[in-house]
Amino acid sequence: MPSESYIMSIDVGTQSTRAVVLNPAGQIIANERLISEPYYSLQPGWAEVKAESVWENVCQVTRRLADQMGEDIQKIKACGVTANRDNIVALDEDSNCIRDWLTWLDKRTTDQAIDDLVKTFTPPEKIIYLARKSFFDSVISRSKFNWFKYNEAETHQRAKRYCTMSGLLTQKLTGKFHDSVGMQSGILPFEAKKFRYYEWDFIYKILGVRREQLADKLFQSGEIMGYVTEEAADASGLPRGLPIVATGGDKQCEALGSGALSENEAVISYGTMAVISLISKKYLQSGNLTFYTFPSTLPEHWNLEFDLYTGYWLVSWFCKHYALEQDYPEFLKQMNREAADIPPGSNGVFVYPYWASQPELYPCARGSIIGLTDRHQKANIFRALLEGVAYSLKDGLNLLQKNSKEKVKKIYVVGGGSNSDVAMQITADVFNIPCIRLKHKEVCAIGAAIPAGVAVGIYENFGEAVSALVEEKDVFAPIEQNVKVYNDIYDSIYDQLYKKNEPIFRLLRKYEK
Repeated sequence: MPSESYIMSIDVGTQSTRAVVLNPAGQIIANERLISEPYYSLQPGWAEVKAESVWENVCQVTRRLADQMGEDIQKIKACGVTANRDNIVALDEDSNCIRDWLTWLDKRTTDQAIDDLVKTFTPPEKIIYLARKSFFDSVISRSKFNWFKYNEAETHQRAKRYCTMSGLLTQKLTGKFHDSVGMQSGILPFEAKKFRYYEWDFIYKILGVRREQLADKLFQSGEIMGYVTEEAADASGLPRGLPIVATGGDKQCEALGSGALSENEAVISYGTMAVISLISKKYLQSGNLTFYTFPSTLPEHWNLEFDLYTGYWLVSWFCKHYALEQDYPEFLKQMNREAADIPPGSNGVFVYPYWASQPELYPCARGSIIGLTDRHQKANIFRALLEGVAYSLKDGLNLLQKNSKEKVKKIYVVGGGSNSDVAMQITADVFNIPCIRLKHKEVCAIGAAIPAGVAVGIYENFGEAVSALVEEKDVFAPIEQNVKVYNDIYDSIYDQLYKKNEPIFRLLRKYEK
């Protein structure tokens, strides 16, 4: 394929929508980004996004890209599509959205569905249910489809289809209800071990959805799902006939875009949600969902993930409440400067980072700031927030290593938090593992472009693509005296805090309005 061939990716995140074009050597040719309208919440724990905003935002960034590139847009040979996961929208028989998106941040539940469903179980179904009652109760209650059934009966009845964000974009671009296997785990009846939807009626029954309401066909990363239609070309500015390639969810694409191809390499994503993940050649599952297993963007592999739902959202929360009239970016720079001069342990301030509970691991946990005295200032709390997030992800890595039987030797750090030298050094010291920052900031977009390049033969395989597109920039080595401090705090405070304070956390929930 000629050297002027380009590859492209579309990345729909929580905070923005991006479209990136690269040449085969990894140089960014064009890059457009649109800040997304924040989710809205009609009730505590709810999180919705306007139905049409996802496709409209994509069309805005791709049209800008087309304007920027001119005739060179015809050099794009394939486009990978990724998005944040665990979002659902209902479509009617004309493929129009019936209501707004329920997003991954949405925590609504439908406990009534549990008792009602149990009454309908056949004797064999009841035996299966009772064998893992707590697991099935959680699945039933947290199903977005069951919520529609009990709270929006009209939506549930009218829904011809349900789509993930990448599934909707693929349908809009190609006219086909196709999707990536990497977008299915979590809320859908998907058998991650076999990369397919379940063939077991019981799963559809407890989730409240039918097989024909889901994607017609699922694709492994690097497979072409369809081609841009004339209608989509007019709306998006993309070339008609452009191949649309399956990738994976945003976190799997970040993992591939970091260059992690070995089971001894972990990836930390410091975004709204903080995630630590490992790649695995074998399928592993947490019976109590303390970690999640997703199909990897590297075909025939899986990503094991531990999530902290309020990861670097905590930094945004802190800045919102403490920056006052100060400019947000300047305040953040100031906090990083001041935090760099504060010793490990934040002069005795400790943050327990569970502003949202970790339902499978610490169901009653509440965010806590402990140890404040009259000598402490904003920067002490700021540094303690970064340390608290790192403790939680270390907790997660211990779980992943125990299950995978692998020992991590280096960690790639991506996301907004990787821009902070303080956060990078804290991470290296808390984990006692070298941490690597990459040259490119658009790690997820690059991770989604890699399968596109492989699909059309620009790269022979995924390893070749990673070598061409991914470049390390900085390595943060653990500092021995800092490691000792953080090990002591992790063992003596973080690891003990939940079990010693669970009764208090439970009591506090009683007064939550």
